[in-house]
Amino acid sequence: MTKDLQSLCDSQSRRATVKRLGFYAFCFIYLPHHFNIPAADFHWTLMEALDDPRILRLEIIGFRGSAKSTIASLAYPIYEALEHPDIYSFILPVSDTGTQSATNIANIKNELENNELIKQDYGVTKEISKKVPNPEPSLESDEEWQSKNMLLSNGVRILARSRGQKVRGLKHRQHRPKLIIVDDPEDLEWVRQSENRIKTETWLDGEVLPSIDERTGKLILIGNYLHDDALMARKKKKGMFRVFEFPLIDQKTRRCTWPAKYPTKAVLDLKRKELGETAWSREMLLKVIAEEGQDITEKDIHYYDKLPQIGLNMRRHGVDLAISEKQTADFTAMVSADVYDDPDDYGHPKIYILPNPFHKRCPLPDLEAMMLAKQRSGGGHMFYVEKAGYQEVAIQDMERHGIAVQRMIPGGDKVARRKVIAKYIKNGTVKFPVHGCEDLISEMINFGVEAHDDLNDACVYLLLGLQQDGINLPEVWSI
Repeated sequence: MTKDLQSLCDSQSRRATVKRLGFYAFCFIYLPHHFNIPAADFHWTLMEALDDPRILRLEIIGFRGSAKSTIASLAYPIYEALEHPDIYSFILPVSDTGTQSATNIANIKNELENNELIKQDYGVTKEISKKVPNPEPSLESDEEWQSKNMLLSNGVRILARSRGQKVRGLKHRQHRPKLIIVDDPEDLEWVRQSENRIKTETWLDGEVLPSIDERTGKLILIGNYLHDDALMARKKKKGMFRVFEFPLIDQKTRRCTWPAKYPTKAVLDLKRKELGETAWSREMLLKVIAEEGQDITEKDIHYYDKLPQIGLNMRRHGVDLAISEKQTADFTAMVSADVYDDPDDYGHPKIYILPNPFHKRCPLPDLEAMMLAKQRSGGGHMFYVEKAGYQEVAIQDMERHGIAVQRMIPGGDKVARRKVIAKYIKNGTVKFPVHGCEDLISEMINFGVEAHDDLNDACVYLLLGLQQDGINLPEVWSI
């Protein structure tokens, strides 16, 4: 389809195609240099939503590098300014800082002034406009104000603003803003303080929303989940926007949503390693990360490249049961570890979490068959299984089949149990493989915001079971 659109050879056929097919045709005819990788399915969904005149409040939450800003903050305002100047006569792109807003409008200007196909087909030029009074001279100079202010020969004004600046009361001729695009209005440093998060929403509600044309004005928010109380999360919870979310990995199918950009698991793993687990979860999987008050953080994880050659003492397994094949049920999780005597620290063994922990919906007979196979392989296996409610029946059945099971009776809540074992992770007693435990580590460091915590629970029971077995784990002393 992209090649077919780009092959249109004359202005009349190109313009007619855009009239017929809309925004996505405009992107691939006039801005193909911004779309040099085959599009993902979610790109078509996003373009259709932007081009839908019935959607006046749109919230776009996409992974880093998903092209959400290219599509919604660059291509879309150019498209509306050229194709629908009578409707979108006053356009405001908004960013978090003055520098970013200046960069955004410079990119728009570049396309309007230097894109030969746009100049040829639309004949729209930038006017040397009469200076518009600067509403906030104390915040920026007249020169900065004018550099972010563009009037086109078809009567459309494009004016860039930044977070916190005056928007309410701005007019172009008799028109209030018809299209406002707020792109990444906050950053990680800003959202750390509650006062700042309140300021952003107060500004949006008090300055931006009242300024927009009441009948046809469109407001678009673009961003990511930087905090569970930041603007994107707040607005989603309140339900006033149509929300479109595009994570890199679809949580239902576990498949990459943009295979043309990330064609293999190796490419995905490299990106994950480059970002680290916290940034990967927040920026690529769109998970809200509670950075404050975490008892286990990314920097607490100790890794190993390969298992020791000597000193294997025992093999242990933590099991979190969910005996059901229903699609709504939690997964049964089993986290396994080899326990080695440490020759450099006599009496204090090291626990090596094994890669690729079991994590599936699984009927009890299949789980028992797997446990028996492990047990028969030798090595001193023990399975630590939570005893709660119906799980006692499952444990009794395991015992009848000769599986070595130790009941783990939950004491306190999950947070309390994690605090008991967190110290062994922090001091390096527990080590994780460099590859193969990414989902487990993600659940542990993002506890409380992950949709599932089965692997986390299984690992907690594994370490609690080892502690209860009397393994001499070193204490962590506070200074």
